Amino acid sequence: MGLDKNGFKRKTYDDLLDEMSDKAQELFGDKVNITPRSFIGLLIRIYAWFLSNIWDMIENVYNSRFIKKAEGVQLDYHGSNRTLPREPATYAYTTLEFKGVPGYLIETERQFATPSDIYFMLIEDVTLDANGNGSGDAVSVERGSTCNVAANTITEQAEPVEEIYTVNNPVPATGGADEETDDNYKKRQLQANEGGGKGTANAIISALLNVPSVQSATAVFNKTMETDADGNPPKSVHAYVLGGTKEDIAAALFDSVSGTSETVGQQEVTVTDISGYEHIVRFDYAEEVQIYVRLTIQTNSKFEVDGVTQLKDSIIGKIGGTDSAGVIQNGLDMGKPVIISQLYNAVYQVAGLDDVTIEIGTDPGALGTANVSVAQRQVAQTSVDIIEVIQNA
Repeated sequence: MGLDKNGFKRKTYDDLLDEMSDKAQELFGDKVNITPRSFIGLLIRIYAWFLSNIWDMIENVYNSRFIKKAEGVQLDYHGSNRTLPREPATYAYTTLEFKGVPGYLIETERQFATPSDIYFMLIEDVTLDANGNGSGDAVSVERGSTCNVAANTITEQAEPVEEIYTVNNPVPATGGADEETDDNYKKRQLQANEGGGKGTANAIISALLNVPSVQSATAVFNKTMETDADGNPPKSVHAYVLGGTKEDIAAALFDSVSGTSETVGQQEVTVTDISGYEHIVRFDYAEEVQIYVRLTIQTNSKFEVDGVTQLKDSIIGKIGGTDSAGVIQNGLDMGKPVIISQLYNAVYQVAGLDDVTIEIGTDPGALGTANVSVAQRQVAQTSVDIIEVIQNA
């Protein structure tokens, strides 16, 4: 075992113990005592344990050469070689509205918070008007998806002053994201390998997928000289994207689409080229199809305390959405149907299940066992709140 033309084969603790036992009998005779309580037996077991750890390390070094098997910082090195860094955790942004003493100046960097102690900081000075009203943009103090708080939740002053009566966020905080997971990063690197060059379909889609916070992307290419059935003009590219900011998406499109192709969509962004000329880039955000799921399960003693959460997260990881830890799972690509048999494979990764029945659908009142079709410009998504687990122990 080791490295040969078939790849690398790691020696396990049991492999090493068998080899050492055979060698001891070869050197000291067949009657040598190699039981676990004998001196030689204890000695070879100690050595086998330490050597098995070394073999584990060697296997990890070997696997780190491959994107599909690398993890952690080794995966980051693969990305840096392709100028494709891991997406970092990001801050959330929102707008705060104030009521207080007319003319009072609320200075930049003053902090406000939710009842659950998620803090936001003003990024501009706010002077209350003659009626005591004012508003300003704020950013979360910490990074991560947990900072994407709902509207009307930032209601407390971290540094209370009498001149401010109330604070509130009329709109949800958005833009917060956790650091990209290894699985999503691997998928993005593999897709980037397929999308080399400029102007090709793979290159355009790959460029969109590499935009920070973009979960899925596709495009409709009208290569003819006629308007197609969907109304796309001749020689046009109509991109559909899930997630990401308008400016970043437009920049990625502008850099990857050929100069003679027209972009199509309801979203319009002005992009300036290196000569200073302005161009209009258009695209559309994808339509999210909410997938409702009902699991009816029979469990045994191996089913863990957080087994229900594990089940929901396994479904979200397969379909796509935000899991119980607030991590965004990319799941299915845009336009891909939800295949119920694939969900069974994901669910049975959770220990302690004797039997599972899965029902899915886009209407919570009409779930069934049929696959759910998704249009090319749509993407399936689910969440913890719309996955129901019925447990029959």
